Order: sequence, then structure tokens, then C-alpha cells
Amino acid sequence: MRHTGFSRRTALRGAGALGLAAIGGLVTRPAVSSAAATTGGATTDVAAPRMTVNRLEPGTFAGQIFFTFRTADAGGVEIADTAGTPVWSTSGPAGYFDFQAQTYRGRPVLTWWQGGGNPAGGGTGTGIDVLTTFDHAPVATIGASGAFQPDIHELRLTPQHTALITSYVAVPYDLSSVGGPADGQVLNSYCEEVDIASGQVLHRWSALDHVPLTDSYVAAPTTADEAYDFFHINSISITPDDHLLISARHTCALYKINRSTGQVVWRLGGKSSSFAVAPDAVFGFQHHASYETPDTIRLFDDGSDGLTTWHPSRVAWLRVATGTMTATLAEDMSIPGNAQSAAMGSAQRLPNGNVFVSWGSNPRLSEFSPRGDLLFDATLDSPSYRAFKYPTHLA
Repeated sequence: MRHTGFSRRTALRGAGALGLAAIGGLVTRPAVSSAAATTGGATTDVAAPRMTVNRLEPGTFAGQIFFTFRTADAGGVEIADTAGTPVWSTSGPAGYFDFQAQTYRGRPVLTWWQGGGNPAGGGTGTGIDVLTTFDHAPVATIGASGAFQPDIHELRLTPQHTALITSYVAVPYDLSSVGGPADGQVLNSYCEEVDIASGQVLHRWSALDHVPLTDSYVAAPTTADEAYDFFHINSISITPDDHLLISARHTCALYKINRSTGQVVWRLGGKSSSFAVAPDAVFGFQHHASYETPDTIRLFDDGSDGLTTWHPSRVAWLRVATGTMTATLAEDMSIPGNAQSAAMGSAQRLPNGNVFVSWGSNPRLSEFSPRGDLLFDATLDSPSYRAFKYPTHLA
């Protein structure tokens, strides 16, 4: 059954076995991880890895770097200074993704996702979203709502004290229209808005209800036991007029979604674009799309999914003119040597105008001046899905 808009639910998301009790042990321990947010009560204490700083120039924004890491036995989140020295971290046997500083009810909080699945292989995950204060006291967790479990790709807090999150659920579906089995499955992408305090799911948007399978650039599976991830939602942000901007890696497109009705207002990029996209503005397999100005969208343009490569990875700014329904390239920035990222990645405009970039599956962090000069460049021991830089006083 297809729905014309958001599904409205009163179901509550519970923290379950990974709830607040599991993160109650968070402590500050400089340069050493504090094993706290864990699964099943077990802890794994690992040394916080030190990034290798290859370039540090005058003009770099004064702040601390937030990223995630993975070792053979554990995962974790870390804050480091610009020299690469760990300032704080926490770790455990789960995977950790999307470590950020955000605002909840007027105060700063730390947020991240933790759980299991195959996110490191370009896939999805099932787990919980965690909020703590900056002195590391628990604030809230967002857990499962029936079959819907928080996925790694997005945890965005809103001024309405809600969270925009992603979930993936496999559903039976006839894939014969795209060369797959008639008794197949779709790994459907969902955008959910959740009231953080109560866990109530306010809205749930289904990609399958609004986007045809034929818009995907990924081949359908040939067996019924493999679910078709045709859409692959990987970011949600708020538009200047308070609607939603959704990024889908596997359709190489962005979607403006009416926040009240769930209707697709327009599509940017991909096979069914509402806009005429200039050749140098074409993007593919992208991540982390967000409006930077009322008419400019910033995104991390992977340009590749590891199998198909369109162009080297970059940060791109697209000027979107809804009057003429055209999209042009306003600016782009690439890593020296035009390195390729097959998955993940993020880009952040800093308060001084610089741009901070995580190159995703390419375990590298960079900071550029507003003119595009490379001011900071570092390598990590393991890839970080996203990475961010915040003023030192926050932490």
C-alpha cells in the first residue's frame, strides 16, 4: 500500500538493552578511552588513536576535532586537538558513527550512534542514538520502535526538541521490473522524526512510497534472499523554509520533502531530476547534503560507489534556482591529488569561513581556507564516516 505523505505514529522508541543504564559510566579521561557505551554490559578499554598531522598552517580554525575510530576489537568516538593529541574518547565493542556537538533544549550536547551491522562495508546498521552533556552525563537515547531501529547515517537534532534519524527495514517486493526476482525484498529507507523526551515517532517517510526502483543506479539482486537497497538514505537536513532535504546515495539525487505531508516537492540530480543540472554540477553517490545559504546546497560528492566512478571526490556547492529550475556549480574543493572516496564523507563550514572535510572511506581529514587553500591535512588509523571541528570551549 502506498501512502501519500508521512506515516503518523504514536509508537514509542525504547532504548532496550542499550539504554541509559549502559552509558551511565561515561567519564572524562584525557588521552585514554573510557569504556562506557557498550553492549551487553561488557566493556572494551582501548587507547585512543592519535591522528597523524601532515599539514598545519596559519589560519586554521582554533578548535577540536570530533571523529570516530575502529580497532580490531572495539570502536569509539574521540575528540582531538589540531596537533592530533587525543583529548577525550569513549569506546566499546559496538561500532560508533556520526559523533557531533549539537544543541538540545538550549544547551550543548554530544551525540553519536552506536550498534552493529555492516556500516564499515558501505552498508547499514542497527543500534541506538546517544545524547550526553559535555561533562558526559547521560541525557537520552533513541532506540527501536518495533522493526524500526536507528541507523548510522543521520542523527540531526531540531529546534523543536526532535531528532531526524534514518532507519532501514527489509520488506517483500516484486523486483521483476528491475531484473530481480518477483518474490524479492527491498531494503527500504525511512526518514523519521522522533520526539526525544518521549520517544514518540511523529513522522515516518518511506522512500519506496515516493521513488521508483528504476531511479536507482545499483543493480537489483538476482536472488530472493538479498534485499535491494535501491535508495540508501544517508543524510537529512532542514531546508530554509523548514522542510526536509534528503540525500540518497543509490539514486544519486537529493529530495526536498514537505515536512507536513511527506510529498516530494522536487528532485535534484539522478535519473528524474526536476532541475536542469549543469555538466560540472553533476554529482554522484553523495553524502551529507545541507543548505549553506537560501539558494546554495553544500554536499560531499563521493563521485564513486567503489564499482562505478564518475569523477574524483570533492566538496561541491550547488546554486539551486527554483525560478528557472536550474542547478549550477558555485564552487568545489578537492583533496590534493584528486583522491577517491568510495563511501562516507562530510563537509562543514566553520565559523571563520574555513571548510572542514572528512574524506570518508579515505581516512583523511582536511581544512581549507575560504579561497580553497589547504591549511590542515591529517590521516587517521581508520575511516571516520563523518568528522567535525568545533570551538575548543565547547568541550
